[in-house]
Amino acid sequence: MNRSLLLGATALLFTGTASLAADMPYPVKAEPVAVFVPAFSWTGLYLGGNAGYAWGESKATDVLFFDSIGGTYTPGGLYAGNDVNFGNMDGWVAGGQIGYNFQLENNVVVGVEADFQWTGAEEGLAFYATPEGPYYQTSAELEWFGTVRARLGYAFDRLLVYGTGGFAYGKVSSTTTVMGLDGGGAPDFTTAASGSHDNINTGWTLGGGVEYALTDNWILRAEYLYVDLGSTDVTTYLAGAPGSFISAEADLTSNIVRAAISYKF
Repeated sequence: MNRSLLLGATALLFTGTASLAADMPYPVKAEPVAVFVPAFSWTGLYLGGNAGYAWGESKATDVLFFDSIGGTYTPGGLYAGNDVNFGNMDGWVAGGQIGYNFQLENNVVVGVEADFQWTGAEEGLAFYATPEGPYYQTSAELEWFGTVRARLGYAFDRLLVYGTGGFAYGKVSSTTTVMGLDGGGAPDFTTAASGSHDNINTGWTLGGGVEYALTDNWILRAEYLYVDLGSTDVTTYLAGAPGSFISAEADLTSNIVRAAISYKF
């Protein structure tokens, strides 16, 4: 009997265990945890380089030639003013930029940037001041320029559209050769005297562009700037003709398109 009771208890134990196991839920695979990826932020310091093309216009107004040793070019004295337009001063530009952006909660981006550019923008011109002379050969060149600008834009995640404006400065160089005419009315190169003048001009700039963040650090840009370096009084003294000089008021404007790449820290 004891043996029967033992067998019965064992059978009951196994039956209950099997029933309990049947009532337990099957293991369920856990749902993947979503990883939050923050939106790109334009806030930060950046540094980079750029290259592009410039075209513009340089003018010299009221160009006056004073010959202190009369008879070398034409009868001595002060000659009536001329207005000289160099037309298109075009060439390459290349340089670097550094700046800082701050992105507001409404996706507006404010910032400041400074850049420095070397250029190959230049143009030359030759003309007669009067039918009797003197004859001028002159050229103008924008050697380098820089800007310090504020920036204001709107960010569409990794795309930024912005406007910019501020202070501009640059070195403008000019060279002029003056000569009289020979008996046939052609330039007489034996009377030639030359002079050059360098000046740091200041003015303003305005423009805009678009930027795209390729990664969290590397940013591409396309930009347009209009630069006005204002007007400057220029006096060019002629070597080989002591006391002779040319005076004028010169101004320069330039249009710049450039591509840039920057690294955001």
